[in-house]
Amino acid sequence: MGLPSFTNTSASAQDKPETTTTTSTLPTQQQPTGAGANTGAGVTREKTEAEKQADREYEERMEEEYAKRDGGS
Repeated sequence: MGLPSFTNTSASAQDKPETTTTTSTLPTQQQPTGAGANTGAGVTREKTEAEKQADREYEERMEEEYAKRDGGS
């Protein structure tokens, strides 16, 4: 969708109201654009073994950290 275009009017041209038209051309098959386009958002894939191992290590470290906090100071 296109942005509207506005025309500045001077004080002498206030008598004549100007109309602005906004036109937008939508492609037949809309392609995503902007931030996040073509990043694979919303697409799931299986984690690699390295990612699974990293997740396990992270969870263990978090459990240890919370255990320290729950145990006292």
